Amino acid sequence: MSSVQINDRILIRYRILDAAGLVLEDSGEAPVAITVGDGSLPTLVESALFGRKIEEDIRIEVDAADEVFGRYDESKIQRLPRSQFGDFGEIEVGMLLEFALPDGEGVAGCITHVAEDEVTVDFNHPLIGRDCVYEIHLVGFAESMDDQNA
Repeated sequence: MSSVQINDRILIRYRILDAAGLVLEDSGEAPVAITVGDGSLPTLVESALFGRKIEEDIRIEVDAADEVFGRYDESKIQRLPRSQFGDFGEIEVGMLLEFALPDGEGVAGCITHVAEDEVTVDFNHPLIGRDCVYEIHLVGFAESMDDQNA
């Protein structure tokens, strides 16, 4: 059985937990396809995948001091007109919403303040400054899974 290398397209299931064990993100039962080395995961996490075998379970502890999610940047806090939030329904402080950039790419923002005429959104990565744990199960190589489903 071959091991995971750079540029391999693999299928994973994952969970991200905070230091207390609270699940912050969970891929669920459906595997997620990623390309190892494309930057979709923090470098520290991608590095832990190299040389691993399919069906292996991996646990990676991420220390806030490692700054794998970047440094907090005050310029990523924006005040937006409340009128731009009509499609989101009721909004509350702490909500994490997906916004579309002009090029169509999505970016997450956390609501930090709601006023009558404006909403403050923090576009820093929500895990900046937090210790967390990645739990990853290597499901298979995406190409071999595609071949089995053909």
